[in-house]
Amino acid sequence: WEDRTVLQRPDGVPRSGRARGAARTPMSPARRLATLRWVIVAVWLALLITRIVVVSTAPGVDLSWYGIVEFGAIGLGVVVIVIAVVRTATARRRQADEALALAIRRIDPTVWLVPAAPTPELRGVIDEVRPDTHLGSRVTWAFGATEASLWELDERRATRLLVIRWSRVVHVGLEDVPERTDGSGASRRSGGSGRAGGSDGARRACAVAIHHVRPDDTPAVATFFVRTAPGSRRLLGRGPRLDRLVADLARERIVA
Repeated sequence: WEDRTVLQRPDGVPRSGRARGAARTPMSPARRLATLRWVIVAVWLALLITRIVVVSTAPGVDLSWYGIVEFGAIGLGVVVIVIAVVRTATARRRQADEALALAIRRIDPTVWLVPAAPTPELRGVIDEVRPDTHLGSRVTWAFGATEASLWELDERRATRLLVIRWSRVVHVGLEDVPERTDGSGASRRSGGSGRAGGSDGARRACAVAIHHVRPDDTPAVATFFVRTAPGSRRLLGRGPRLDRLVADLARERIVA
């Protein structure tokens, strides 16, 4: 049994799969991007040196085809670097969302999480409740048995920004709200009817709206966009996924 599980190399290093996996550390996205960048730079440098050598040794040779190869290599390298940068940024956002989700579930493992993006109206609500907090572009909603809470990752620390008790929720639905404001932080209600084509020209998108009653018995609404996945910036539009989410939230309100 020992001979089959621990096969020794001549230098005494075990060759088992577990030992090899433990010794190998995965490359971080930033390191992979740096490695890819230097590989592409090395290819470009090799092409440049080859051109210099060919021109020096045979000045009259036709290098038009070689120029096409160079431009193709440069274009391909730029495309690869751009794709790698985008994927690295997405991986970092996903890691941040996963770290926030892990922190939330350490506090309450029974909640279900929804990656979200704040609406201008929600930013106004957070500015009113927590004036010292600047809401970022990515947040997470945690829905539990008794309450819904808004969380954000602030310098590797999970921060709960808003708590809404299900017992104080009046209605959950979908509304079309502007994705941004003119920078004043005004909500959709401060501009009159809130229809598209307002003075700020903001593009409108579908958001989930939780109408509730504050502890001081004043009506309020918390709206948020739903992102397609953790780490993504794309927002869900009207469709089965949003309809199912609203139905689940309404069911939580009724059960609670």
